[in-house]
Formats: sequence, C-alpha cells, structure tokens
Amino acid sequence: MFVKYFTIAVISINLSSLGQTSRAQEVAQTITYQEKKPKKSGVTFKNQIKEDENHNILTYEYFYNGGGVAAGDIDNDGLDDIFLTGNMVENALYHNQGDFKFKDISKKAGIKGKGGWTTGVTMADINADGHLDIYVCYSGDGDTESRKNELYINNGDLSFSESAAKYGLDASSNSTQALFFDFDKDGDLDMFLLNHNIEVIHELEFAAAKTDRHPTAGDRLYRNDNGTFTDISEAAGIIGNALGFGLGIISSDINEDGWPDLYISNDYVEHDYLYINNQDGTFSEKLVEKLQHISHFSMGLDIADINNDGMKDIFTLDMLPEDNKRQKLLYGPENYEHYGLMLAEGFHHQNMRNMLQVNNGNDTFSEIGQLAGISNTDWSWSSLFFDANNDGYKDLYVTNGYYRDYTNRDFLKYKGDYYFQKAINREKADTLELVTSMTSTPIPNYAFQNNGDLTFRDVSEQWNLAKRGFSNGAAYTDLDNDGLLDLVVNNLNDFASVYQNTSTSGTKGNFLKVTLKGEAGNTFGIGSQVTLYANNRTLMLEQMPTRGFQSSISYTLHFGLGTIEKVDSLRVIWPSGKTQLLQGISPDQTIALDESQASALESTDNPRVQTAYYQLAPSPVQYDHKEKGYNDFKRQPLLTEMPSHLGPKLASTTTSDGSILLYIGGTKGNPGRLFKTDTSGGLSPTTDILPSDEFTDADAIFLDANQDGHPDLYVASGGYHNYTANDEALQDRLYLNDGTGKLIKNKEALPAMLTSTAVVRSADINQDGFPDLFVGGRIVPGKYPETPESYLLMNDGTGKYKEATTALAPDLRNVGMVTDATWTDINGDHFSDLIIVGECLPFQVYINQNGQQLVNQTSLWLPESPHGLWSSLAKGDFDGDGDDDLILGNYGLNSQLKASKEQPMTLYYGDFDKNGSVDPLMVRYVQGEAYPFASRDELLDQLYGMRSKFTDYETYSQAKIEDILTQEQLDTAEKLTVNELRTLYLENTGNAFSVHSLPIEAQFAPVYSIEVMDFDDDGTLDVILGGNQTHTRLRIGVMDANFGQVFLGDGNGHFSYIPQNKSGLAIKGDIKSILPLTLPQGQFLLFGLNNQGVIAYKKVK
Repeated sequence: MFVKYFTIAVISINLSSLGQTSRAQEVAQTITYQEKKPKKSGVTFKNQIKEDENHNILTYEYFYNGGGVAAGDIDNDGLDDIFLTGNMVENALYHNQGDFKFKDISKKAGIKGKGGWTTGVTMADINADGHLDIYVCYSGDGDTESRKNELYINNGDLSFSESAAKYGLDASSNSTQALFFDFDKDGDLDMFLLNHNIEVIHELEFAAAKTDRHPTAGDRLYRNDNGTFTDISEAAGIIGNALGFGLGIISSDINEDGWPDLYISNDYVEHDYLYINNQDGTFSEKLVEKLQHISHFSMGLDIADINNDGMKDIFTLDMLPEDNKRQKLLYGPENYEHYGLMLAEGFHHQNMRNMLQVNNGNDTFSEIGQLAGISNTDWSWSSLFFDANNDGYKDLYVTNGYYRDYTNRDFLKYKGDYYFQKAINREKADTLELVTSMTSTPIPNYAFQNNGDLTFRDVSEQWNLAKRGFSNGAAYTDLDNDGLLDLVVNNLNDFASVYQNTSTSGTKGNFLKVTLKGEAGNTFGIGSQVTLYANNRTLMLEQMPTRGFQSSISYTLHFGLGTIEKVDSLRVIWPSGKTQLLQGISPDQTIALDESQASALESTDNPRVQTAYYQLAPSPVQYDHKEKGYNDFKRQPLLTEMPSHLGPKLASTTTSDGSILLYIGGTKGNPGRLFKTDTSGGLSPTTDILPSDEFTDADAIFLDANQDGHPDLYVASGGYHNYTANDEALQDRLYLNDGTGKLIKNKEALPAMLTSTAVVRSADINQDGFPDLFVGGRIVPGKYPETPESYLLMNDGTGKYKEATTALAPDLRNVGMVTDATWTDINGDHFSDLIIVGECLPFQVYINQNGQQLVNQTSLWLPESPHGLWSSLAKGDFDGDGDDDLILGNYGLNSQLKASKEQPMTLYYGDFDKNGSVDPLMVRYVQGEAYPFASRDELLDQLYGMRSKFTDYETYSQAKIEDILTQEQLDTAEKLTVNELRTLYLENTGNAFSVHSLPIEAQFAPVYSIEVMDFDDDGTLDVILGGNQTHTRLRIGVMDANFGQVFLGDGNGHFSYIPQNKSGLAIKGDIKSILPLTLPQGQFLLFGLNNQGVIAYKKVK
C-alpha cells in the first residue's frame, strides 16, 4: 500500500545535545500564569451545581464531571472567543474585546440553550461558510427531549441559530463530546459522537453486553451527506455496546497512512478504543493489538509528539493520587483471580493511573507515564500538551478534582452498612444525608514542564497553576496574540479561570503561529498536519481542536521555537493530500496557509519505514512454554511480584563436528527440550533427555564437565509456588554426554543442593583444567525474602562436583537472593573473578586469590556499591581498553516504586505475628516521607491481628512502619535496602568501577536478559536488553515497555539507543533469555518468552 508522505527526512535526535534543557530550566523559573479576576476580565461564569434528594452522585454517576470549554474566533476578528458549558446553569459565550477583556453575549447570541445538563462543546464550521459554529452535547438523567444535542449555526453577526434537527444532529443519547473530522476524505466534515451509559450493568452481564449493540449508550459516527448527517455507526464498525462510558475522544493519523484514526477513552471495565481508518468508510478497532495496557478509568486524553521525533504519542488520564494518604484511602482492593477472568473474557490489561504511550514507529507503543513523572495526578479530567514556555517542547496541563470522595473505602463500607441498617429497620434511605456524609477535598491542578528527555517536571506552583478546587474542561489559546499560550478552565462550583501567560519578552522563547484556510467543506483544515524543521529539529502539530475533556482548543497552531532565529522549512499536508512547503521563515509571527495554493502530493515511502537490521521470522525451534496459573500472592500476600515465573532460559553450544545443541528450559509439568542439528542444517527436537515433570528450569549452561571433548548440560532447578524449602525437586541436574551425543543424567555428579536456584556460571577457578561452578540461590519458597543458599562447586577432575563454599568463599553461602552472576578476570591476574547481582543486594565483587579463595573486595572496586533489584548481568569490553566492563540489568524507573540513595526502599521482614510465616513489609518514600507500600487489605491478609489496630482505612492511610511494628519488632526485624533502580553500565578502570546510567530507554522496564554482540557489524560491541514483568501486583501493573531494545556502542564506553523501527524488534511478552544463533538459513536472534515460547528475528542487513 502506498502512503502519502513528503520527502523531507524526519530527523530523530538526542534532545540533550541541543543545549535546550538548561534553557528550559531557565524559562521554568520565570514563566508565570496570572489568573484574571472575574470582574476585571468579564468572565463571570460559574458552573454551580446543587445537590438534592433527586439530583446527586447516587442518582447520576457523572454528576461531578463538570462542563467544557471551547476557544475559537467566532467573528474572524483575529481574537479567540470563549464558550463555557454548564450542568445546572445556562451556557455562556464571551466575546474577546482585547487586552483580556470579555463581553458576555450569550443572550444576544442565542446560545444559552434549552436547559438541561450540558457537557462537551466543540467549535467547527459545519456549513463551510467560513464562520465557526458551535455544537453542544447534553446528558444527565432527564428525559429524551432534555438530552437532545444542539447545533448553533453562526449567522456571521455574533448571533447563532439552533439547527441540530435540520442537520440530523439532534441526537438524544447521553453524550460527552462531539468531534468533527473528514474521516472519508470527501472534503466535508463528518461527526463522531461520544456517548456513555447511565444504566447499571451487573458484572455477570459484562461478557454478553460486550457483543450487543445498545440503542442509546453506544458511540455514533455520522457521515456528512451534502449537509445532512447520517448515522452509519454499525456499518462503519463502531462499537455500540452498553459498556462504553466514553469520556475522551481525539482524532489523529496514528498509523501515518494519511487517513484520520480515532482514540476513545472509556471509563470502567470496557477498554479504550483505537479505531484505525480502513480508507473505505469503515474502521477497525485495534487497541488490544497496538497497546499493551491502558488506564482503567480513562478520562480526558491528548495525542501529541512529546519528544519531537515526528510521531504521535498518546496520553490518557485516570484517578491515581500523588500522595500516600489518598492512595491508601481511595484505591480499591485487588482481586487477581477476577482480573484474570476479565482478561479471559476479552477485556484488557488496565491500571488506575495516567498512561503515556510513546510511539516506537513500528506499530508498538511503550507506556512510560511513571518514568515520565506524570502518572499520578489524582482524579483528573483534561490533559493538554502545548508549549507553555516556547522552548520547543510540549508541556502538559492537567485539570483535577472530584467534588466528593466517592471512592473513599470507609465511605463505601459505611454506604453498605447504611442501606443494610435502613432495610433492617424498614426505613427509607435519606439519599441526601448519605451524599453529604462524603468528604469533599479540593485538589490542585498540575502543570508539567517537558525536560526534553522523555521526562517532565512538576512546575504547578512555579507557574501559578496549582489552584485547588474541582476543574474539568480546559482549552489553551493565545487570547491576547502575544505569542504566549493562555488557558481557560471550567471549574465546578467556582468561577471559570482565565489564565494569562505573563512571561516577559526577556525570558520567553521565540514562536511561530500558523492559521489554515481549507477548501471545500473543511474550511479550517481539520486533520491537516504541519511539520516545522529548524536547526536539525522537527516539530509537528495536527489541526484537531477537539482534545482534552469536553473541550476544543484554538484553531491557530502554535510552535514554540526556543532560541531558533530562522525556520528552515515548514510543510503542511492537507487532508485532501495537497501539500505546501515554505522556507526561510522568521519567528515571532503568524503565517496564513491557504489550501488553494497547495499542490498535489506524490506518493512516497514513509521516511520512518526503513530497512531494519532484523525482522520477525519463523522460529527454527518449536517449543511452547506453558506455565500453570500460579498466584503467588495467595501464599505471601505482601509480595510485590510473583517469583514463580522464571523461563524459558536458552542455552546452546557447538560440538566438535560443528553440530549445534540447543536447550530450552521447561516448567513444572512441561519439561524442557533439547534440539540438535538435523540433516538439513536446521534444528530438530530429540528425546535424549527426559527431565522429570517436577522440575522448573531456572537456568542452563553447556560445559565439558569431564573434559572428554563432548559438551555436557547443567540445568539449575528453581521455582516458588508449588515447592517447599528443601524440596527434592529443587535439586540441580547434570547431564553427561556419553560420547555419541546422548545426554544422560548423572545422579552422583552433584552434591545435595535443595535450593531454588537462579543461575549457574562456569569457570576454572583453580586452573586445573576442569570447569568449576558458581550456583546462585534465588529464593526460599514460601519464605521470601529469607536468604537461600548459594554454592561454589569444585570439579574433582572426573566430572563430579564437591561443595566447597565454606572452604573457599564462606561469604557466598548466604550472599542473598542471587539473580545473575558472571566470571571474568577484572584485575588482570589471569584468574577468573566472580561478579554477583541479586534482589535487594549490592553489586558484589569476589576476587580470586590464585585459586585458593574468593574474597569479597566490593568495597575496593565500588566503595558505595548500589543496592538494586538487579535481575541480569553481562560483560564485555565496551571501551576498548582490554578489560571487561559490565552491564547490570535492574528494575528500571517506570513504576510506582522509587528509590535513591537519599530515599531508599527498605524491606523489613520477620515472623511478626509468630504464626510461622515470613512477613515482608516494603517501605518506600512518597513525597519525601517513608510509608509502607502495602494497602490495608494486603496488610491484613498477611497480619490478621492488625485488624484491631487499623479498624478503618483512614487510620491506616497515615500509618508509617513505626505504627505497624512495635519497637521490639523493628529492632529484631531483618532489613534489606534498595537505593538504585536504573540499569547501569559499569566501566572497569583497571582497579575500580565507574558507574554510568544507560540511556533513558533502558529504564522503561525491568531487564531480565542481556546479550552482548556486534549488532550492526561495525566492529564494536553493542547491547540488547530484554525484559518486562507481567506477574505483578495489580497496583503496580504489567511492566511491558521493552520490545527488545538495542543500544549501539561506540567503542569508547558510550551507548545510543536504536529506535525500534530501525532495530526491527517488536517483541511482546516477558523476555527471559536472548540467544544469537547462526544456521545455514541465516543469522537469528532467539528470544525466550515466558508462558509463550521462542520467537525468532532474522538478520536482513
């Protein structure tokens, strides 16, 4: 399929190299928004609601959703005007008089409405006369007539005529917002209507309701047929079930094929919708295919290029509070089995937090909202990306607040008890009494400055935008045409806020504003894409005013330019396919583009679709990795993730005759498999070894244990859920090669090692010519985080191993929860030294003393060794100085768990209630204070006796570890700490290690596998990181932003991330192992995916 694109290359750059971050920080200190007083501005609108017995949150669940804002120039005088919707008050239209003075022309304009519950508002030129019309949505629990939407046609004289019925747009469903766009590219504006249900649907009805169309609740698509709008929803593939509680809508060309797509954010159990335009009048819903996980209670949203790579990123809002108290009070209980049932019935991974989906350019998105620092903004409504400080990066504004704390766990319990007691007493429930018993907590809005490195900084207070209250719809626009974007916010039970951006000329960056004049029925060029090029930078905006929540923004596109003094070129692609290119543009002006002056755009290849290094290929080995549906949280309720899900690990070797042996680790009930080279040069399974169904393979290596010239196989046995401490099924295994290629288990080769191990690594410690082993203990089943045993095994020269830990390295016996290790001669004395990493452990160095002892010299090599949640380790000479450096795989920065040297995580553990079980209590910092991570429900599941201490959620919401454990318990508790979560590069300087963080993409997800190789054949070592973790607490959520990441080394110890569309990797799942493999068919990368199997990518260049 040919795709329409202009031929100017889109350049992806290292943002920090531009020197813009310091500029952004400077601007952040000086930018200020000033809220205009209502009497001075003239904007005196107040969306006042009144609660009574019949009108409240218990009779209509969207009672506190508030109103919307539309900004647009209704009289073409060059100044944007303001429209505000009210729920129980009349709508208002304010005419911009200039100098932040506005005149209420609502009555004269005839737009106050018929009365009823108005929600979203959009300005669009429906009749293509060059004047913006206004479409207003209605909802509420009233009758059909009161819910009919209204269309105000602009008469050109500051008055409007209501004409919804005339155009076929007087829909009477419960509507949240309308979006106008030319979905079929016929030159006129069509409409998508976002609706929500008001009926109660019981959980047992979810699966059936998902497939049924609802007469009023479902969303609607209306095609413009010469001025009359026709409902074509069902024929166009639009989902219309009763589970759709639509709260946000936006259109964007997400897959960059030149056709507008749609993103719909849904509240509650139904997942969001991502409609891909099929270019034939229909859409296909593709969200589950494109996005790994999403917000649970999705609200407002925006789509924008947040990192200036020319691709569209997606941001949705949710309800996760920033502070510990509200998290503990408002977050609901977890039910892992119920969550699994929802997934089985076709629902999707959802978590209650904001989600930032960064576009990887290869049909995958990495969700990094937590890493970006914008995931926790409480009960949020409108999200808007725009360049507030004109530094060239889009900043973020979020409105916030819910009038009553409806999800307060104590209130919900009280509510159930209240109705129960009224029923017992045969009394009528007083609904208003129940409603007013809920607390009301004003919440500040948020402003985040874009740091230019995929992270944001909270500047709400500095920018004077942290007003506490209950804010809903919002729009940005340059109200005074000074080149700075201002804000209008619709507040509940308070005056609307009009914020002037008052940055001074000495500190604000340059800008360029663009207006569009389209042809035919799309006079404002909705759906156009404008891309600006300057100083090797790419800035992109789409003309799509409907965004945020129930609102629409200005039609004037605004580019912040920072210190750029000349725009090299600017390209607009109109929805019709025409294009214009302007060059050499001076900043600080408004330019007008007219489609009538554009020319036809030739069909060219997408500049981001390039030949990748690798592409998905049929796997040369067929193996299904199957695990039982373990729920480790049932065994230890205070775990943060499940330790049972280990493999598959891959191991391979080449025999003396050039044949390949490849082993894929198995699980309990699903044994591993051995593959050998067949006559065609491929790999075929063999039944040479038949491991017992009782084992779970945690690691495997090939080695010549008895030095007979034939490779043997060592398999480490791990596992957690169905194992006990000292379980015989935890014994590691050694399979000796009989000389014919057959591997036979030797029961006498290993000492008793009844430990759940994680890693085995081989080296000739004493240089006697026989490989010795380090075997790292991972966990004590059922007793996390107690220390398992680790082992140093010495080869007796016959292929049998003797336990030598106490004799050679007594510190290794109880070194901790080991996850990975490697042998390397780090000090150049020709003896192999041991490097160990593990969970809640420091990075550790054991120096080999001439084969006689292994001595812990971590303090010499890295005096302040970071304690991490280390999960993998690899070595390589990355700086070309002749010694091995290290890559340490860690948890990453993209989760709710945060740790640093100043604010570490601490894991307290012991049998605090004396019932024979281990009770692990994780403490982490939130807003500078240390609190237990566990919710009240999780704590009481583990420590039942705490029910008398924490009788309600309010009490527990402020509890610290000192309030949970007695001083005696604190004194006797074992403690583990974590102060580093980044995946690191450790440079070996000859007698010490120097710590460096890998690029920020390496911090997207936990890293469980690292492969060091020359990926691009340039003669220097590169790094492939594989990871993800989907078996976590529901509050943490699936961690799956790693699709197989490649970092190119420059030979001097520096690494640069290759975008996914260039590496070619698009791996979905928990990557537990990576294995390069060369076969006659070509060079492959094999990836072992947990509970899936082995997938392959083949080298293409």
